Amino acid sequence: MAKFRRRTCIILSLFILFIFSVMMGLKMLRPNKAAFGVPFGLDLLPEVHQRPPHLGKNFDSQMSDKINSDTNIKNLKRVEITVKPSKASEPYVEELPPLNYYLHVFYYSWYGNPQFDGKYIHWNHSVLKHWDPRINQNNPQGTHNPPDDISSSFYPELGTYSSRDPAVIETHMKQIYSASIGVLALSWYPPGSHDENGVPTDDLVPTILDKAHKYNLKVWKSSGLLQVQD
Repeated sequence: MAKFRRRTCIILSLFILFIFSVMMGLKMLRPNKAAFGVPFGLDLLPEVHQRPPHLGKNFDSQMSDKINSDTNIKNLKRVEITVKPSKASEPYVEELPPLNYYLHVFYYSWYGNPQFDGKYIHWNHSVLKHWDPRINQNNPQGTHNPPDDISSSFYPELGTYSSRDPAVIETHMKQIYSASIGVLALSWYPPGSHDENGVPTDDLVPTILDKAHKYNLKVWKSSGLLQVQD
């Protein structure tokens, strides 16, 4: 039994040695550019790891490209670039749902600024008093001071605009249209009348109607329908 084990170990060792010899022989026969690395023993030869002569040229080319890139960046900084606002945020007409004439939005045309009206209107009216006198005595008093302090809980995206600015009216109608709102409830005063903080705005109604008509919007006032689209 002991002889059988010894003989088995010898045969197994010879078999392993044979396999190892075959693998080393195959490795020596493999070309220099094989996918598994440098052949055994050739890494000791200096010419194998010698830097290829074209490497220097590549390095010089990379340095030249970097210098040219830096020069272009410096030149760009000297040129004034005008960036036009992107229109990607504006939805296309075909992407919008149809107008919903059951949706109404209040529209106030009583705001003014020095550019169009010579003074601020309604942006600067008196600070509203709190209904509780104890709280009101700790609140700010007097009037608002635009353009930074305005009589609104939210600051408009268009700033302290004038309701007489045709571009502002156009933008408002476009925003209402984009929200698929079909009807404007116009805060309207009869000719020659106004609230205590404003001025007459009845002359703005035709312009509002024209801009609303452009976007198929209906306009209402407190006493009835001003304009109906077919």
